[in-house]
Amino acid sequence: MAVRPIVPPVVASTAFPVRIEGPGSQPEQDNRSQEAPSEGTPHAHGPGRPKDIPEVAVVLNQRIIHRESLDSSVPAALKLKRRIKRFALDNELDHLPIGDIVAVAMDEWLTTRGF
Repeated sequence: MAVRPIVPPVVASTAFPVRIEGPGSQPEQDNRSQEAPSEGTPHAHGPGRPKDIPEVAVVLNQRIIHRESLDSSVPAALKLKRRIKRFALDNELDHLPIGDIVAVAMDEWLTTRGF
């Protein structure tokens, strides 16, 4: 599975911390750590990606990957399972490992927050 950067959708006000950037823009870590969230408690910004954590593309492109379970449930209203299946069909993919999608998304989310 090739890993490509994703462009997040622009989101209006929300209590959940999301990255709001335009296509092709670089994250502004200095500004983001000083911004006050619109709602809720501010989240801590970590010291940066740990040096012993490899890039997600390096891990996912290995032939053998040791895995661990990450249990979660997602809002049904987002229809993520259906959308993932549609993406796989539209891109003629036989197999689209949901675990790899989750790994890319969570790694990106944590890295942008300095963890």
